[in-house]
Amino acid sequence: MNSASGPRPPRSWISSPSAFIRAEEIAESPDSFRAGIRLSLARLAELHGHAYVQLEVRLYDELPTWRMIAFDDVLYLSAFGASHEGHRSGMYKLTAATDGVLHAGFRRQYDDMWRRARRPERTMSR
Repeated sequence: MNSASGPRPPRSWISSPSAFIRAEEIAESPDSFRAGIRLSLARLAELHGHAYVQLEVRLYDELPTWRMIAFDDVLYLSAFGASHEGHRSGMYKLTAATDGVLHAGFRRQYDDMWRRARRPERTMSR
């Protein structure tokens, strides 16, 4: 579909309102921000089919607050601030503990986002 200003991109994770808000927060152009997302996905796709790597990726539309990476029962967490990128904040390792509510709460949030998110156009899971 075309508009007066040129082709209109399809509604997707890279054109969601949250992507535009996040690009503005870190003073990056929306085009550059989207290119960074595409590059990240391309690099992750290179791992697909690797003999020792099982990787699944999901995309979500919400504005990021937490960077959460899950490996089995271990979570690695960092925060996104309105004025800085997540990779510049400290990374915390959070493991499950008996009656540990913090790990359980983050794991619950992670699992909920995972269920609501969608796979990239190219499937990266085995």
